[in-house]
Amino acid sequence: MLSAYLQRFNTALESFREKFPVSDWTSSFKSSLINDYSFYSSKIEDEKLQYGDTIKFLNGELVRKSKMKSLLDVSNHKDILESMINRFETFELTETTIKEIHRNLMGSELAWEIDFNPHLVGEYRNIPTIGYREPFFANKEYAPHYNLDVIMSSYIDIFNAKFQNIDNTTNEHHLITVVSYFHNQFLNEIHPFADGNGRVCRIIIGTVLMKNNCPPIFKKITSDKDTFEYISKIVACENENSNIPLVEFLANGMSDYLEERIAN
Repeated sequence: MLSAYLQRFNTALESFREKFPVSDWTSSFKSSLINDYSFYSSKIEDEKLQYGDTIKFLNGELVRKSKMKSLLDVSNHKDILESMINRFETFELTETTIKEIHRNLMGSELAWEIDFNPHLVGEYRNIPTIGYREPFFANKEYAPHYNLDVIMSSYIDIFNAKFQNIDNTTNEHHLITVVSYFHNQFLNEIHPFADGNGRVCRIIIGTVLMKNNCPPIFKKITSDKDTFEYISKIVACENENSNIPLVEFLANGMSDYLEERIAN
């Protein structure tokens, strides 16, 4: 039997499709979806971002100059996501595609949270990397850098097999289950790049959603509390050796977003 939170998502998605069929999307409606997705994705990485100023900036309005680096990062994220979504029908997950997204996203020194490494733009990291989660959670050591070529090559086939067998009538093959699996393996186990992994991961997820007749949507992340909850679900997945905590988190959060859109 389909889990209640996945059934809720299915119901919300079907209602959204009926009210807003893709064929009727205006450019402003599509932009509003991409703007929201870009903000929530970037907010996870940058606590300084505020929803109002960010959306104004993405819509070409003037905002306070002090936040310009953060806003430019989101704008770049939006441009790349929009480019991917505009050609989602032909999207294929390959190592070349992943590296291209990283190259476009991280080509500027301003995009890097760590020291800028131009030789690692669009290339897998050549250094060990640890995810710093203290003081609330234990730090996370990611896959060894010297095995990344082999690891990524192996996982591409696994990811694509799951993407090609999405079935929203089952728990195991549901769209949210599949993107949660991709999220946890790509971002929280492999972590292939020196910086920008989360943004690359979520751009790919947004494209996969569109390819499966789902708008690019994400759980609303607007506060430190939301970010903490997101990270806590990732840690719970690791501790339980299960993707279910993230599946439930995303399914309910994305349902909230869809239902809010439908109601307005």
